Amino acid sequence: MIPDFDGLREVVHFPPGIMNVCYLNREVEDYPPHWHSDIEVIMPLKEGYTVKIDDKMIRMQEGEILFIPPGVIHEIYAPGSGERLITQISYSLISEMDGFYAAIDGLYPYIHVQPAINEEVHGQLAALLKEIEKENRQQESFYGAMVHSLMRRFLVLLARNGSEFGSQDQYHRYAKSVDSFLRVCDFINHHCTDSLSVAKLAEVAGYSKSHFLRMFKEFANISCGEYIQRQRVALARQLLADPECSITDIVTRAGFGSVASFNRVFREQMACTPTQYRKMIRGENGNI
Repeated sequence: MIPDFDGLREVVHFPPGIMNVCYLNREVEDYPPHWHSDIEVIMPLKEGYTVKIDDKMIRMQEGEILFIPPGVIHEIYAPGSGERLITQISYSLISEMDGFYAAIDGLYPYIHVQPAINEEVHGQLAALLKEIEKENRQQESFYGAMVHSLMRRFLVLLARNGSEFGSQDQYHRYAKSVDSFLRVCDFINHHCTDSLSVAKLAEVAGYSKSHFLRMFKEFANISCGEYIQRQRVALARQLLADPECSITDIVTRAGFGSVASFNRVFREQMACTPTQYRKMIRGENGNI
């Protein structure tokens, strides 16, 4: 079952501090037309799987990989039995990869990775997906960091070879809105410590302020302000790894107004205090 289905939009709930969900799907029911603001990757392990994008029926065989970018409406037809690996990757991870939002343009409306086209690249991508699933299932120490590293490798490898597997379909009709969303997220990623106004972000997106706020909420499923705070926390996590950087310095460098607001926002997102997080990454605390 889709965990949270709001109209045509699938809302994915990621664990705190983790930018993906990955699971084995054995359900036999079909999925109605829907879209999401994050990336979805499907790999059948037993039996095939059929996905419809626009009027195109994509019939996947065992082991093939389908990459579905944000904003693409798709419909799924499940066989009477079988098993497939489904991985959903938060857009927050993409926004942390410098310049990747531009590369993702070439991956619309989907990428169908088949071993018959390039067996070597297909094998590498499939191995990465299986390793991501294993890390999520076992959840050993620092599995979140390992999963994020594996997902980055997967996305870079796909971007480098996407044109080889890409469909010849016309650029997806949602591309303009998606491109605006990706562009503004990339801007936030590089300026999250600044005082960002809605007017400035709307200008970057190319929309009016009211339309921009609706568009951002629709794609990200969080407000623009919440997204900025997530990026600031991501920067703070990097700074916390530096033992010479004090909490007061981190508050300033990560763009927070006060120590109190930093502690509150960090705890809301990471389920621990900045001090606890620093001890964990130093190995002073086994688990939080």
